[in-house]
Amino acid sequence: MAGKPDIQRPDIRRPDVRRSVQLDSVRGVAAFIVLIYHCSLTMPASWQSADQPASLPRYLRPGFLLHYTPLHLLVLGPACVLLFFVLSGYVLALSLSGGRFGGYGRFVIRRICRIYIPFAVVIMLSALAWRIVQPTSLPDVSVWFNAEQWSEFPSAMLLLGHLAMVGTPPLQSLDPPMWSLVVEMRISLIFPLLYFAVTRHRAAGLAVVAALYLPACLILSQRGETMPQSFSSSICGTLAYLPVFAAGIMLYEKREMLHSLYQSMSVARRCAAALFAILGFALAHRAALWLTAALPSVPFVRPQVLAGLVSLMFWQVMVGGAAAAIIFMALYSDICRRVLAARPLQWLGTVSYSLYLTHMVVLMAAVHALHAYLPLPAILGLVIPLALAVAALSYRWIEEPSIALGRRLARAPRRTPVIAVPQAPNMSK
Repeated sequence: MAGKPDIQRPDIRRPDVRRSVQLDSVRGVAAFIVLIYHCSLTMPASWQSADQPASLPRYLRPGFLLHYTPLHLLVLGPACVLLFFVLSGYVLALSLSGGRFGGYGRFVIRRICRIYIPFAVVIMLSALAWRIVQPTSLPDVSVWFNAEQWSEFPSAMLLLGHLAMVGTPPLQSLDPPMWSLVVEMRISLIFPLLYFAVTRHRAAGLAVVAALYLPACLILSQRGETMPQSFSSSICGTLAYLPVFAAGIMLYEKREMLHSLYQSMSVARRCAAALFAILGFALAHRAALWLTAALPSVPFVRPQVLAGLVSLMFWQVMVGGAAAAIIFMALYSDICRRVLAARPLQWLGTVSYSLYLTHMVVLMAAVHALHAYLPLPAILGLVIPLALAVAALSYRWIEEPSIALGRRLARAPRRTPVIAVPQAPNMSK
């Protein structure tokens, strides 16, 4: 049926199929969590506190529910982005293994069509929506929403900066989650080199990754930039996630050994592994904030630069390890595989990239267009189904044709020049 993603029932007994629907489902759940996270950030500061609003009992206040109950898992947006990166490393390694590489040009063409073309279309649509809605500063929403979302007039230069993926905050205002797509696209351009370096020359490859990662993190810490403010900082920000993609590659390379280890584990140890994944995701951000505050008082890490570097590394190791555990459980845990094979989660996985790409445009447009008519909680309640509907349309009319184009271009035979050679005259006549 037109407009409805084609979902096939997977064979849940085969964890090593070429396209794992379980991993698609993980990606879909993560994209949905990012949507909820951004909705929560839109709420005013008073609503993000466990002490407000006073008219509600403490255990019913949004701030309390989202930060001190298991519902906290629904607002782990930054951790889910790190999960995307580990997952990309794993899936791209799968696509390059076993003689399936097919050449650098074909790989880049597929990645451009897969990531960049839908991104460019959504940026243009966001600029159009900005001109229709004409956003202004709103009362009763967060400073984050007023200051950073749709904060710049979509001039021609601003559009060019977005489409060039410069990666600085003003040039991300039309679709703020694009910062991670900038990282993904840049690393895609060097991913075959990263893959072959890590798999064929592991020690040297990982040493090169570390040699790029550590100076980049030090530069960002020295500049005090959690979000890159210049193009050079943006490049450093990309390199700061290089080990996360390398972790995805290593997870793919060691999958059989890890599977054998998992099979030999007792039920209690398997449950402990699942608990580590959940707690690593839930607690890493809070632990990193605590570490950032505590480290400057420790004598041997007194410089703030080193404190920032250590806290960033701690967060990446903790969340990256949890992300790898989640991916592994999705592939090899029978219970997880059956849950993730559910049709609603498969559908969510199918539209996950479109959901991630479009949800902030839907959120910004809905809040600005409806703020005069509906209370903010009602608008945010409408944003969730609306974002899912827009994601389905985006998948059908933007993402799916882009993927098909990439496949056609990658399959196109390379033409070799034909040189006309003059024939010798027939002397028999």
